[in-house]
Amino acid sequence: MTTPLTHDPGLDRDRDRTAWTVRAITAVLLLPLLAIDLFFIGLSPMATDSCGPDHCSAALNDSLATAPVVWLIAVALLIVTWALPSRRSCREGRVLAALFSALAGLATLGILANLPTG
Repeated sequence: MTTPLTHDPGLDRDRDRTAWTVRAITAVLLLPLLAIDLFFIGLSPMATDSCGPDHCSAALNDSLATAPVVWLIAVALLIVTWALPSRRSCREGRVLAALFSALAGLATLGILANLPTG
C-alpha cells in the first residue's frame, strides 16, 4: 500500500535541474531590454508631431502599430519560458521561447530605432 506522501524516485529523473538557469538568464537580460522598449514605445507617437497622425506615411503608422505587438509577443514568450514545467522533455521549448523572446525584444528596439520619416 502506498501513501500519497511516498516519494517516487521516477519523478526526479524527469526533472530538469538546470531549468532555472535559462529562466534566470533570460529574465536578467530581457527585463531591462523590455523596459527600454516600453519607454521608446511611449515616446514613439511623438514621431507623428511633424505630420500629424492623419497625414503621416503608411510606413510610419505601420511601424508605430507593429512595435507594441512585437513587444507583447516578447513578453508572452518570456512568460512561456517561466510557465513551462521543469521537465527535461520541455527543455527545448524553454530554450526556444527564451531565444524568440529575446529576438522579439531586439526586433522591437530595431523597429523603433528605424522609424520611417513622416
